[in-house]
Amino acid sequence: MTLRLPARIFLSALALLLLFTVAAWPQDVLKPGSAPSGGDAAAAQRDPFGRETPQGLVSGLISALADADYERASQFLEAERIWGRSGNVVLSGPELAKTFQQVLDRAGAVVTPAELSAAPTGRLDDGLPGDKERFGLVETKYREVPLLAKRVERDGVQLWLVSVDTLEEIPSLAQAIQYNSPGASLIDQLPKGPSVGGVSSSHWLALLVLAGLSSGLVWLLMAMRGPVLRLLRRRGEETSLTRYLEACAGPIGVLVAVLVFRAGIESLGVSVVARYRAVFLGQILGFCAMAWLLWRTADAAGEVVLGRMSRRGQLTAYSAVSFMKRAAKALLVVLFGITLLGAFGVDVTTGLAALGIGGLAIALGAQKLFENLIGSLTLIADRPVRIGDFCRFGSALGTVEEIGIRSTRIRTLDRTILTVPNGEFSSLQIENYSKRDRFWFHPILNVRYETSRDQIRFLLRELRSMLLSHPNVSPDPARVRFIQLGPHSLDLEIFAYVHARDYDEFLEIQEDLLLRCMEVVERSGTSFAFPSHTLYLGRDAGLDEDRARKAEDVVQGLRAAE
Repeated sequence: MTLRLPARIFLSALALLLLFTVAAWPQDVLKPGSAPSGGDAAAAQRDPFGRETPQGLVSGLISALADADYERASQFLEAERIWGRSGNVVLSGPELAKTFQQVLDRAGAVVTPAELSAAPTGRLDDGLPGDKERFGLVETKYREVPLLAKRVERDGVQLWLVSVDTLEEIPSLAQAIQYNSPGASLIDQLPKGPSVGGVSSSHWLALLVLAGLSSGLVWLLMAMRGPVLRLLRRRGEETSLTRYLEACAGPIGVLVAVLVFRAGIESLGVSVVARYRAVFLGQILGFCAMAWLLWRTADAAGEVVLGRMSRRGQLTAYSAVSFMKRAAKALLVVLFGITLLGAFGVDVTTGLAALGIGGLAIALGAQKLFENLIGSLTLIADRPVRIGDFCRFGSALGTVEEIGIRSTRIRTLDRTILTVPNGEFSSLQIENYSKRDRFWFHPILNVRYETSRDQIRFLLRELRSMLLSHPNVSPDPARVRFIQLGPHSLDLEIFAYVHARDYDEFLEIQEDLLLRCMEVVERSGTSFAFPSHTLYLGRDAGLDEDRARKAEDVVQGLRAAE
């Protein structure tokens, strides 16, 4: 059963909230003192807390805060303690990590994995020094303090930690937040309930209510699209724009719901862990909706281009447009996959470098794939055939039904589907019958040898007159010639071109011309010849006895003279 658009949007938001309740973003984070897996030297050098990248730093820190494991959370801080102006220790260790979480809960925002670098070097184009990375912001009534990570070396390993500059601001920020907001927020006054994924149930409930409100707002917007589309229609008929808007209503609705949900999170006052996970999963849903929207846009663009080409009679562009649409969708899938991999902590640059190193092996293993891809590009560029053309390629005959990226599918005369790889198809000699401007009418009339010269002249004159008077025969050229004395017939060649829309019409015209040729031959008094042999019969007179006797006497006289 097909779901209506508002129901789909609401279920998408509901699925988002169900994902919120799962465990924290999966990390290979180990408890302090545990050893990394693997016995090789490379594994021994890996950080057990996953702090080699900015993304690993933030994900591991949030995971530790969600578990309320402030001892582990302190391992993500560059400084073990914060000193006051008088030289005393203000905050240290787990207490510093706990205060840091309280500041983030009240006024902080942390960047999600989708926006953080998964490379050990971090982002080099953010305007910060190479050893620093911004991963969030704390915003109070009077000032804003950026959250900075710093790359430092610990035990021979380069790690990303929350910088000292940021940690030194924590005591003053905590006091400012306490002074400006001495009481608990509205959400903190609600019963907390059991903790799910390191977050109180009341916070998840608040997010659920916000998701419901976002879905309701989108439902109202989608309900209002009907009058707008009616205004855009021309005389009540669908247009390309209205079809596109109707097709894109789903992804646009999801995007609007995500944006509304994202804008309302900050005003709820939920914990930083809940906001971190909600924003991240909202971004993933937004990526999916954006990919969905671009997919529908590619379909709509292809439909518009094909419609314009069809109105102009450029039907040969169908294959090219179809291929370009598929290529755009393939590129969209690749970009979407790269985006998701980067959001989930996969270093895409390393993967691309690995592809470069293994490119030769891939090329050797995929020679046929690249050959067929190049063949498809050749078919689209040269356009020897298009979809719907009837052609001969090699020894086969059939109608082209689809020109794909890898192969071309042809409906044969036996009504079977023949799939030919494009690399092979592009190298064949292709005879396209659908591109004929005229059809060749070229019969050879074989008449009997008993036909007289005058009868031949009559046939030539009448046949020429018949061709030139026919409305579907091109007069240039339209000739009839007596070409040879054949083994069993006198041969007359007819050479003419016939104007016809398609092959079926040509067969009809050819049938009429052949019947007229038969009438002309019949009027001439002769008929068509059949393969034959002439046999002459005679009686043998035997030997001449008188001459034989005289010859024998001559020979005997010659012998006697010797």
